[in-house]
Amino acid sequence: MTEQIPISNKVLQKIFDETGFDSNNLSIRETNRLATLISEKGNINFVRMEMGIPNIPTPDIAKKAEKEAIDKGLQGIYPPFDGIPELKVAGSKFVKAFLDMDVNAEHVIPTCGSLQGGYISQALAGNMHEGKDTILYLDPTFPVTRYQAKFLGLKSEGLELYDNRGEDLIKAIKQKISKGNVGGLLWSSPNNPSWSCLTESELEGIAKICDSNDILAIEDLAYLGMDFRKDYSKPNAEPFIPTIAKFGENWITLISASKAFSFPGPRCGLAIISPHLNKREFTQLGKFCGRKRFGHAFSLGGLYVTTSGATHTAQYALAKMLEESTNGNYNFVKVTSEYGKRAKKVSKIFLKHGFKQVYEKDMDETVGNGFYLTMSYPNFDGNDLMIELMKYGISTITLKSTGSNRHEGLRVCISFVSESEMSALDEKLKIFKENNS
Repeated sequence: MTEQIPISNKVLQKIFDETGFDSNNLSIRETNRLATLISEKGNINFVRMEMGIPNIPTPDIAKKAEKEAIDKGLQGIYPPFDGIPELKVAGSKFVKAFLDMDVNAEHVIPTCGSLQGGYISQALAGNMHEGKDTILYLDPTFPVTRYQAKFLGLKSEGLELYDNRGEDLIKAIKQKISKGNVGGLLWSSPNNPSWSCLTESELEGIAKICDSNDILAIEDLAYLGMDFRKDYSKPNAEPFIPTIAKFGENWITLISASKAFSFPGPRCGLAIISPHLNKREFTQLGKFCGRKRFGHAFSLGGLYVTTSGATHTAQYALAKMLEESTNGNYNFVKVTSEYGKRAKKVSKIFLKHGFKQVYEKDMDETVGNGFYLTMSYPNFDGNDLMIELMKYGISTITLKSTGSNRHEGLRVCISFVSESEMSALDEKLKIFKENNS
């Protein structure tokens, strides 16, 4: 039976009335719930693009390694709070092989996903120095990182990355930190959701700023190696994945297993702490969490008091994936390149029906195809466009919710758009265009 789209405004308003959701201020989870209700009450199928959820099967090597750990009874034993030795060693070898980063096992701390690593990093960044209680984000940003700062009682500021690249970015950051209130600088690269990537010269400039002003640089590599314009799949060979670790001393690099290794459920990631920063002592951290030394403040003051470490058996799975990647037996970049292929197809469909890509350029290059797209439509602002598309069975989130100053646009996640759904998306957008031309 052919879907009756769009659903009526009356049906949509009734759902808003029942849920109490604010149509002008929807969180990702609320958008997700709203799409489910519209699907049920409007009897339409949704193409789900609101949640940044991985959708590639976890590799068998990870399943086997975790099963072996379970069979040994390790699910009945607390893990070391700072990580099992196997994962710490595998992590240090992995970042050397793919990022050309020189760290020891002691600098590798398993966390409950990179989100927890970011939470602890922001908590420490906002409490390392008296009066420096603000986190500066290179926007757009994963919205939850800002919620974390708010929950921690920290202040936040944003700097639109798309409008400030190269030397302009360095100048803009210097201007933003000139008041002396910034304790941490956080960014993702590739960026969620613009998919732009910081260059090595930009990272070098950021490192100099953070080192000379005692600011904690928080580098979120949630989409590790997923700038598919370059081939980062060969261990111990150029090109290496760009990182601030090559240029500075006051940094933490966060690595997620969710996307790059298709391992989201167990909530297991890594925080790599700068060897220089790891042993530094801060009087304010002693007052904040009882540990002056940064590495202790992260592990004992942050990780231990929140979760007492990352899931024990999952650490063995991640260790195996890192080990096999470093040895050249598992090509994690090739596996995740599926997202780039999907993005190329989805982008073509949106553009075909009159949409525009909001973030088109990455410096002087065309932005790569990855986990996200950013789309707008003439004569719509982002929020109205998001609500209107939901009436056709398409769910997204606004760029405004990510801190972007491009309020006309939407973040479109392509991970759950299967090959079989491409034609459905095409048909829905065709009808949308006919009704809004």
